[in-house]
Amino acid sequence: MKLKRIPLIFLSLLLVLMPVFVSATDEITVEFDRVSERVLVVKSGKVYTDQIVALASKKGMVMIDTGIAPTLTEKYRKVIEREFGRNDFVYVINTHYHWDHTNGNQIFPEAVIISHETSPDRMRQFDQGRPNSVAQRRARITQWKNQLKGLEPDSERAQRIRDAIDSSEITCDDLENNYILTLPTLTFNDRLTLDMGDLTFNLLYFGEGLHTGDDIIIHCPEEKLLFTGDLFYKGSMSIAFSSQFDAPRWMSVMNEVLKDEDAVEWVYDCHNGRMSGEFISLWRDYLVELWNDLSAASEEGLDLVTVQDRFSYENKYSFISKSGIDPEQLKREHQNNVKYVWYRIKELQSAATVIGQVIAESGMDAALKKYAEIKDAPVEKYYFDEVEMNRLGYQLINQNKLKEAIEIFKMNVELYPETWNVYDSLGEGYMLLGEKELAIKYYEKSLEINPDNTNGVAMLERLKSEKEEL
Repeated sequence: MKLKRIPLIFLSLLLVLMPVFVSATDEITVEFDRVSERVLVVKSGKVYTDQIVALASKKGMVMIDTGIAPTLTEKYRKVIEREFGRNDFVYVINTHYHWDHTNGNQIFPEAVIISHETSPDRMRQFDQGRPNSVAQRRARITQWKNQLKGLEPDSERAQRIRDAIDSSEITCDDLENNYILTLPTLTFNDRLTLDMGDLTFNLLYFGEGLHTGDDIIIHCPEEKLLFTGDLFYKGSMSIAFSSQFDAPRWMSVMNEVLKDEDAVEWVYDCHNGRMSGEFISLWRDYLVELWNDLSAASEEGLDLVTVQDRFSYENKYSFISKSGIDPEQLKREHQNNVKYVWYRIKELQSAATVIGQVIAESGMDAALKKYAEIKDAPVEKYYFDEVEMNRLGYQLINQNKLKEAIEIFKMNVELYPETWNVYDSLGEGYMLLGEKELAIKYYEKSLEINPDNTNGVAMLERLKSEKEEL
């Protein structure tokens, strides 16, 4: 295990330097669940939660993630101190770099902050593109508010959107007025164990491909708890979202955590409450069986169409219905899982990943040349995927590379001209760039294909209204 300790610079001054700012946090109710004598879950939101976990050990308090906004996390800290009657925070563990898990780091200046070794650079990159991230988030808030108009007010979907709006508005306010980049001070690359006297924290790097690539999981055996950040969601059995994932490592890590039958009773993520240990075990078993089946099919020389039929949900994998998830959703997710696991086993390269790497290393002109080359390459080497290309475009937006993002969205339009969402994304790209005429053109094309695209309707109304005001 390789450890890196990063110098602590001016941490003692953070609370003094934090600017005074009045936010909307008073309108949000902070709740808590006392899981056990030593474990407290503190959260806001009713369906889509902003959630952190505090564990009280003999050697001090340990935090799992720090939430979406410093002003909210200040309230969480007060609840934790009140409930435990102590304030000796010694460790903060960031499950990954995303802002909704690390923005509250500054509220624990006395603690050692732990993460995977790649997280600090990713947090710095986010900080550099913070103004654009805020602009994009505020645009998303507008979209959500328009979506609410067509939903039943008491529905779970409506409440989830209201939760996202509330937390996002506070986040944007904080990122503009009340945020100090506070990086991890202790990083690791593989495994790290914290012995806290009566509690043990086994930190394991999960591997590439499921979420951000710097994700870690934390197992506390004494409490039979597993903390997973954003890796798993009780409402989905999706395994992968591209072929670029480290399935052997995932299986190894999950087998290590679940080696004892009762090792995990509950699993906590940060936005959707908790999951049972049985759900996580089912996910692991599903991955292992699918990997083994498709590996054997590859050795047999089968093609993807045959594989999708032989190992369909109906023919082989209906056992994942034990998850309690709607069977129609499971069928769709399983079809995607088969596709991506097959691409991974066949070692096909993701065109989106390759193009993204070229952009980062050599710029957009080189990426355009690479795109032309990949389109003409043998199908046994590369694959294109609409979702992956779209995701790359939004990653570039988050990096404040709007022109590059638009080029990616244009590629997706060329590749998938019958799909409404590629036009919606291109319209958003032009809108963020300030090219309103082009934004209107592509939102209208999106609605021509899918009149039920409520986001497109809302954005068109906004753009045409702004155009009339000029």
